[in-house]
Amino acid sequence: MHTKRINRLGRIVIPKEILDIFQLKEGDSVDIMHNERQIIIEPHKQRYVCAVTGKVTSEEIRIGEAWISKEGMTEIVKYMGSE
Repeated sequence: MHTKRINRLGRIVIPKEILDIFQLKEGDSVDIMHNERQIIIEPHKQRYVCAVTGKVTSEEIRIGEAWISKEGMTEIVKYMGSE
């Protein structure tokens, strides 16, 4: 465990050991979330909303201006096969 002090600007320093474990470097983004008891910091992972299913996904295919998940592609293939 690492204990860090929050500075007057609300910043903390993430220890280099942890940055190395998660392969984070200067300029990378992190997502900061919370629940009732915890502050959660995770490496940022781009997420998209599938145009077919409406679900958030990190695995997508871009077709024109639309993002389609693997699940969405499966739905399209099923739909096309039923005609």
